[in-house]
Amino acid sequence: MDEQRRRRVAVIWVAFAAAMAYVTLLDGFTADAGDLLGALAVLLGLGLAYVYYANPNGMLDFGEGE
Repeated sequence: MDEQRRRRVAVIWVAFAAAMAYVTLLDGFTADAGDLLGALAVLLGLGLAYVYYANPNGMLDFGEGE
Protein backbone atom coordinates (compact mmCIF):
# COMPACT_ATOMS: atom_id res chain seq x y z
CA MET A 1 0.00 0.00 0.00
CA ASP A 2 1.59 3.29 -1.03
CA GLU A 3 2.23 6.09 1.44
CA GLN A 4 -0.33 8.54 0.07
CA ARG A 5 -3.14 5.99 0.31
CA ARG A 6 -2.10 5.00 3.85
CA ARG A 7 -2.15 8.64 4.97
CA ARG A 8 -5.57 9.15 3.38
CA VAL A 9 -6.98 6.12 5.19
CA ALA A 10 -5.44 7.37 8.46
CA VAL A 11 -7.27 10.69 8.04
CA ILE A 12 -10.52 8.81 7.49
CA TRP A 13 -9.99 6.83 10.73
CA VAL A 14 -9.24 10.03 12.66
CA ALA A 15 -12.45 11.58 11.30
CA PHE A 16 -14.36 8.45 12.37
CA ALA A 17 -12.84 8.66 15.86
CA ALA A 18 -13.72 12.36 16.12
CA ALA A 19 -17.31 11.70 15.07
CA MET A 20 -17.63 8.86 17.57
CA ALA A 21 -16.15 11.03 20.33
CA TYR A 22 -18.65 13.77 19.52
CA VAL A 23 -21.59 11.37 19.60
CA THR A 24 -20.35 9.69 22.78
CA LEU A 25 -19.76 12.94 24.67
CA LEU A 26 -22.76 14.84 23.28
CA ASP A 27 -25.02 14.17 26.27
CA GLY A 28 -22.24 13.74 28.82
CA PHE A 29 -20.20 10.71 29.76
CA THR A 30 -22.07 8.55 32.26
CA ALA A 31 -20.02 5.31 32.03
CA ASP A 32 -22.98 3.24 30.88
CA ALA A 33 -22.71 0.55 28.20
CA GLY A 34 -23.28 2.92 25.27
CA ASP A 35 -20.66 5.41 26.40
CA LEU A 36 -18.11 2.69 27.09
CA LEU A 37 -18.73 1.16 23.66
CA GLY A 38 -18.35 4.61 22.09
CA ALA A 39 -15.07 5.16 23.95
CA LEU A 40 -13.85 1.76 22.73
CA ALA A 41 -14.75 2.72 19.15
CA VAL A 42 -12.79 5.97 19.53
CA LEU A 43 -9.73 4.11 20.82
CA LEU A 44 -9.91 1.52 18.05
CA GLY A 45 -10.30 4.25 15.42
CA LEU A 46 -7.25 6.09 16.73
CA GLY A 47 -5.29 2.84 16.92
CA LEU A 48 -6.09 2.02 13.31
CA ALA A 49 -5.17 5.56 12.28
CA TYR A 50 -1.77 5.08 13.94
CA VAL A 51 -1.19 1.76 12.20
CA TYR A 52 -2.04 3.20 8.79
CA TYR A 53 -0.06 6.42 9.34
CA ALA A 54 3.10 4.97 10.91
CA ASN A 55 3.15 1.52 9.25
CA PRO A 56 5.27 -0.02 12.05
CA ASN A 57 7.80 -2.61 10.85
CA GLY A 58 6.33 -2.49 7.34
CA MET A 59 3.14 -4.17 8.56
CA LEU A 60 1.08 -2.96 5.61
CA ASP A 61 3.58 -3.90 2.90
CA PHE A 62 2.19 -7.44 2.76
CA GLY A 63 5.48 -8.92 1.59
CA GLU A 64 5.96 -6.59 -1.37
CA GLY A 65 9.61 -5.88 -0.45
CA GLU A 66 10.66 -9.53 -0.41
